[in-house]
Amino acid sequence: MPKETFLNLSDEKRERFIEEAFREFAWYNFEAASINRIIKNLGIARGSVYQYFEDKLDLWLYLKEYAEGQKVRYIRSVRRTDFASFWDYYQALYLKGIDFDLEQPLCSQFLYRVGFKENSQEVASYLNSWKMKAQGMFTHWVSEEKAQGTFDLSLSTEIIVHFLITMSLSIAELLQNRYQVNFDRNMQQGTPLFGQNKEELTQAVTELTQLLKKALQP
Repeated sequence: MPKETFLNLSDEKRERFIEEAFREFAWYNFEAASINRIIKNLGIARGSVYQYFEDKLDLWLYLKEYAEGQKVRYIRSVRRTDFASFWDYYQALYLKGIDFDLEQPLCSQFLYRVGFKENSQEVASYLNSWKMKAQGMFTHWVSEEKAQGTFDLSLSTEIIVHFLITMSLSIAELLQNRYQVNFDRNMQQGTPLFGQNKEELTQAVTELTQLLKKALQP
């Protein structure tokens, strides 16, 4: 976690450092990511990084926690009580995730690499934590919604959660195939993973939500 020296930086310097570090770890796997490239792009001394963090892993863990915290902030801004049905709520959550990608592309790209492309052994033990958090949130939602009659009670909570998460993740493949969204190209160009066509993204989420509703409702 960051040292006091990092926390005492001005907001501008701290944000610039975070942005450059996100760019490096989003574009490269942990093993290939270079502290030297970060300091070169920032124009700071190499020793400065180690006044901020213990080592490269410490920096990566901070970025992971920071990015996850930002995404959770977006998700928590959507309240279940504002929607008449769970499916309207689910769709709003997914669309809020797209907003996160469009508005905070480097955080989004970093989490995409952590979730789908990172294979460095040094961080292997940390890669599933976000998926475990997601599973916990979905389990909570499904358990509560079952009592409200949202889901087919003959289906176990575990099966519903697995299906929802699997289908939610598969939308990335749908977007790549249907709308020629190229995540890797967008990452290299420093643009949002999903590109900029929110209308097409919204249509894809709407269709997925309707499919899930038909499959899981009583």
